[in-house]
Amino acid sequence: MTTLIGIYLSLLSLFILWKTGSDALTGRGPLFSTRNFFVLGLLLFQSVSGAFTMFTDQSERNAELNSPVFSGMVFSVVLTLFVVLFYTFYTKADWAERLALRGSCVRRISLGGLVLTGCVLTAVGVVLRFSGESIPYVAVILPQISAGCLCGGVALIAIAWARSRFNVFIALVLLVAGAGASAVLLVGAFGRREIVGLLFAVVWALYFEKWRFLPIRWFLPRALGATVAMMIVLILFSSSREGGARVDRSLGRQLERMLTIDPRAVQETMVASLAGQFAGGISMWITEVRLESGGYYPLHSFVYFVTHPVPRDWWEQKPVGLGLSVVSEAGVTGVSREHSWGPGLVGHLMHDIVFIALPLYALILGIAFRYMDSRTLYSAGDPITVVLFGSALGQVFGMARGDLGLFAFHMMSAFGGVWLFGRMIAWITMRVDRDATAELRSGVSADEGDFDGGFEVDPDGPAVVTDGAETDQRDRLVAR
Repeated sequence: MTTLIGIYLSLLSLFILWKTGSDALTGRGPLFSTRNFFVLGLLLFQSVSGAFTMFTDQSERNAELNSPVFSGMVFSVVLTLFVVLFYTFYTKADWAERLALRGSCVRRISLGGLVLTGCVLTAVGVVLRFSGESIPYVAVILPQISAGCLCGGVALIAIAWARSRFNVFIALVLLVAGAGASAVLLVGAFGRREIVGLLFAVVWALYFEKWRFLPIRWFLPRALGATVAMMIVLILFSSSREGGARVDRSLGRQLERMLTIDPRAVQETMVASLAGQFAGGISMWITEVRLESGGYYPLHSFVYFVTHPVPRDWWEQKPVGLGLSVVSEAGVTGVSREHSWGPGLVGHLMHDIVFIALPLYALILGIAFRYMDSRTLYSAGDPITVVLFGSALGQVFGMARGDLGLFAFHMMSAFGGVWLFGRMIAWITMRVDRDATAELRSGVSADEGDFDGGFEVDPDGPAVVTDGAETDQRDRLVAR
């Protein structure tokens, strides 16, 4: 029976892949979107990971299943319902798209100004990364604001590089800024999301500036190369990580560990990555424990998201992440106090009382990602907005692994950093084109302002947006 459940979860994974590709090719949405990054994380950390546990009976240590058939069936039902509701709410949230259109604009800037803006925003990220460590109650949020600025700054330089037809000098600036941002993000890092997020941000910027207008035969090699680069970085960093609060995570020590990796650690990391960090098995274990022993916390992820910035000195009983608490609940020994698991989205839903959390979280995430994707598409002529929603893709991708509330808070913090400091810099270096902005906001009616009406499909390539901010690119596409 577990094999049948594994087959079903594998088919669900194939459906998610088909839905992602089909929507891009038929013009219902861009290939690169916050929705797709989220659902691909859902695929890896839930459906693929759950199938792995069903096929192999492997899970995290102390999270072995007593009733794999029952917990696997409940897991599959909850995950399927969430996928269906998430896609439904995302598709039906036309009002979120209209709201995004009203907030969109077109900004004009020279090539040199774009490079300057990116460099300044990157420098702001470096300063914030190290300036708030000793400031009480600020250190919890500044690293994420810094990460957003670093990712956004490097992404702006990537846009300038694409606009310059891949100028060598700007390429060198991009290389230096990217290497510097990577080094800053490595200092004190244990999680992988920020490092991967920097690579995601650059690819995101290149996609919306150039790649989405390419024929598929030209786009796919670039996407494949970017994917391979991300996987190499992810495996190297994951294989060299050491847990514990007292571990030296200076830049030199981080690089030293990456250069002296045990091949067995690389092999174990690759297996764990393919298994989605056992998040599916952990979700099934949480399902078993909650149904047998209770311990529910209504809407825990939402409460954790809202209360995360509150200093624990002010509120000793402030909620902790589910990934941290279940390690103690499972009786895991021989690990640091900071050791945590990825509970998986289904684990969060079960812990948060599934009948309430499942429809509510699907609704919130569906509307939120619809707004982000619409705002990015309508603001394709505004580099600040494009890089803003690409500045925390590592957090978006990891949400399905969890902790959901923590990653959502980190995502919003990164967005806030780019929104605040990026707009401050853009006020000096960029100019809002009021005529183009007015044309953009009035050029799509309420009836036409959805994905089906906002794209033109290149027979040889992916869907592209055709709005007032992209007139030149649209004309080049149609003329081809």
